[in-house]
Amino acid sequence: MDGVSLEATKPNPTLKVVLLGDSGVGKTCMRSQFIHHMFTNAYKATIGGDYLTTSVTITGEGETSTKVNLQIWDTAGQERFNSISQAFYRGTDVAVLVYDITNYESVLSLRRWFKSFLQHCHVENPAILIVGNKVDRSSDRNVDIEEIRELLVGGNQLREHMDFDTYVRDWNQDVKEVTAKQLRSVEEVFTRVAQLGVAAAAAAPKPTMVGFDTLDLGQEPPKSSCAC
Repeated sequence: MDGVSLEATKPNPTLKVVLLGDSGVGKTCMRSQFIHHMFTNAYKATIGGDYLTTSVTITGEGETSTKVNLQIWDTAGQERFNSISQAFYRGTDVAVLVYDITNYESVLSLRRWFKSFLQHCHVENPAILIVGNKVDRSSDRNVDIEEIRELLVGGNQLREHMDFDTYVRDWNQDVKEVTAKQLRSVEEVFTRVAQLGVAAAAAAPKPTMVGFDTLDLGQEPPKSSCAC
């Protein structure tokens, strides 16, 4: 392939992204707004796990652009029955933990979602993004964004390796408030998702290369000194 660099022929990275949080916090609405540019006020719990695929372009070091494919999974109403399949979590690159800013309990529930995710994702160092939805209803707010870290980390009874501080890269950038009614608001979330996923993949340990002794097939094998 004269004149074509290996870098140019590399496929675009594909990230598995899961949206987690209590029923009704707006996970499906966020995904619908991002992919279909559509929002509906009529809440209807989705049935059956599913994913939709789209792509975003992010700018990396040296102002180079990378197109990233996002495979966005929705719990699809299963959370109401505590029936999330382990396969739903497996192989996830980025988990988006969604809460409702008007519902204090939905924030506290993120600990349970976080713990379940880490137990079943089977990924060494997944990225986490925390999103407070329904900022358009600020007059009904029950939790401020400044409280989120203390609510999730303070007094945390999870084992040390399940500490939010271990997985949230930057509390200033990776806790966001949005409204699923505005595309730009949601686009910022998924752009950050792509950045986190690509960075996590780059930091992951590379497979160890196994060395092999070479054999010159043109050489005659050494003669045995055995008399038998």
